[in-house]
Amino acid sequence: MVWPSFLVASVATMVCFAFIDPVLVGNDDYPPPAFSTRMTGYAVGFFFFWLIAALSSLMTLYLVRTAHPEPPETHATEDGTRSDE
Repeated sequence: MVWPSFLVASVATMVCFAFIDPVLVGNDDYPPPAFSTRMTGYAVGFFFFWLIAALSSLMTLYLVRTAHPEPPETHATEDGTRSDE
Protein backbone atom coordinates (compact mmCIF):
# COMPACT_ATOMS: atom_id res chain seq x y z
CA MET A 1 0.00 0.00 0.00
CA VAL A 2 2.78 2.44 0.85
CA TRP A 3 5.04 1.84 -2.15
CA PRO A 4 2.35 2.05 -4.84
CA SER A 5 0.98 5.25 -3.33
CA PHE A 6 4.53 6.68 -3.10
CA LEU A 7 5.12 5.97 -6.79
CA VAL A 8 1.78 7.46 -7.79
CA ALA A 9 2.50 10.55 -5.69
CA SER A 10 5.90 10.93 -7.35
CA VAL A 11 4.39 10.88 -10.84
CA ALA A 12 1.49 13.13 -9.84
CA THR A 13 3.92 15.65 -8.34
CA MET A 14 6.03 15.71 -11.49
CA VAL A 15 3.00 16.16 -13.74
CA CYS A 16 1.35 18.78 -11.53
CA PHE A 17 4.42 20.93 -11.02
CA ALA A 18 5.38 20.72 -14.66
CA PHE A 19 2.43 23.06 -15.25
CA ILE A 20 2.04 24.90 -11.92
CA ASP A 21 4.62 27.00 -10.13
CA PRO A 22 3.99 26.56 -6.39
CA VAL A 23 5.18 30.08 -5.60
CA LEU A 24 2.51 31.54 -7.87
CA VAL A 25 -0.36 29.63 -6.24
CA GLY A 26 -2.69 32.17 -4.71
CA ASN A 27 -4.28 35.47 -5.57
CA ASP A 28 -2.49 38.15 -7.57
CA ASP A 29 0.79 36.22 -7.74
CA TYR A 30 1.39 36.62 -4.02
CA PRO A 31 2.51 33.30 -2.50
CA PRO A 32 0.58 32.01 0.49
CA PRO A 33 2.68 31.55 3.65
CA ALA A 34 2.72 27.75 3.24
CA PHE A 35 4.34 28.12 -0.20
CA SER A 36 6.95 30.74 0.58
CA THR A 37 9.62 28.75 -1.29
CA ARG A 38 9.33 26.34 -4.21
CA MET A 39 10.75 23.43 -2.21
CA THR A 40 8.07 23.87 0.46
CA GLY A 41 5.40 23.92 -2.23
CA TYR A 42 6.81 20.78 -3.84
CA ALA A 43 6.92 19.01 -0.47
CA VAL A 44 3.36 19.98 0.46
CA GLY A 45 2.13 18.92 -2.96
CA PHE A 46 3.97 15.60 -2.78
CA PHE A 47 2.60 14.73 0.64
CA PHE A 48 -0.90 15.75 -0.46
CA PHE A 49 -0.72 13.44 -3.48
CA TRP A 50 0.77 10.67 -1.31
CA LEU A 51 -2.10 10.98 1.17
CA ILE A 52 -4.72 10.84 -1.58
CA ALA A 53 -3.07 7.79 -3.21
CA ALA A 54 -2.73 6.02 0.17
CA LEU A 55 -6.40 6.65 0.95
CA SER A 56 -7.30 5.21 -2.45
CA SER A 57 -5.24 2.09 -1.72
CA LEU A 58 -6.81 1.73 1.72
CA MET A 59 -10.30 2.02 0.26
CA THR A 60 -9.47 -0.66 -2.31
CA LEU A 61 -8.15 -3.00 0.38
CA TYR A 62 -11.22 -2.41 2.52
CA LEU A 63 -13.62 -3.10 -0.34
CA VAL A 64 -11.80 -6.27 -1.39
CA ARG A 65 -11.69 -7.68 2.13
CA THR A 66 -15.32 -6.90 2.95
CA ALA A 67 -16.74 -8.22 -0.33
CA HIS A 68 -19.41 -10.88 -0.02
CA PRO A 69 -18.25 -14.29 -1.19
CA GLU A 70 -19.86 -15.56 -4.34
CA PRO A 71 -22.44 -18.28 -3.83
CA PRO A 72 -21.42 -21.74 -5.03
CA GLU A 73 -22.56 -22.69 -8.50
CA THR A 74 -25.45 -25.10 -8.78
CA HIS A 75 -25.96 -27.49 -11.67
CA ALA A 76 -29.21 -29.07 -12.78
CA THR A 77 -29.19 -32.87 -12.95
CA GLU A 78 -30.97 -34.94 -15.55
CA ASP A 79 -34.04 -35.46 -13.37
CA GLY A 80 -34.54 -31.69 -12.92
CA THR A 81 -33.20 -31.39 -9.38
CA ARG A 82 -30.30 -29.14 -8.54
CA SER A 83 -26.94 -30.33 -7.32
CA ASP A 84 -24.33 -28.26 -5.45
CA GLU A 85 -21.34 -30.02 -7.02
